[in-house]
Amino acid sequence: MSLLNKVTAIVASGILVLNFATIPTAHAQLPVLVPTPSPDLVRGGNLWTITAFNDASPVHTQMATQGICFEFIGVVGTHFRYRWYSTTFPDWNGIASQEGDQVFMHGDYAKDVGHDGIHWAIDTSKAGSGHWTEWREDGGFGNTIVFANAVFQRAGICRTPIPVPLPYVPNQFTIDGILIENPMGIEVKE
Repeated sequence: MSLLNKVTAIVASGILVLNFATIPTAHAQLPVLVPTPSPDLVRGGNLWTITAFNDASPVHTQMATQGICFEFIGVVGTHFRYRWYSTTFPDWNGIASQEGDQVFMHGDYAKDVGHDGIHWAIDTSKAGSGHWTEWREDGGFGNTIVFANAVFQRAGICRTPIPVPLPYVPNQFTIDGILIENPMGIEVKE
């Protein structure tokens, strides 16, 4: 190949590179593939149990265990988003967001009067742990019901997708017959 042909080929390559470098920004905004977290909340079973342990108790007294189903709804930036609902407590549901092994959940119960915030880590493909806070509105700083440690266990597969409206789960009662009005299993006195 002659020197002239080599120079022509180099110049042509440079022009080609410059043309691709000036592609309109719409092409540069194509979705970026986000690595799927492993494990996630649905592969391997989307039914989990959560057990609360009273963090203020010197012996971390075990409280309620509830069932939760997760349904993947999409990707937001680096987070995987899910809807969740309880299979064991009436009208308890919300949104979960997962980044890596960290899961952030919030939700409501009792016709949106009661609220939960849960931050936990997936420790293995079948277990996780973190913290659970529950409160009710009071017009001031909120009526904190409890700060608790939370243990999650993958329990299987939810047999049906999240229904609309959410499933009816009968009210729960203590052994003494007192109505329990929150997922933690603590009687709320207002």
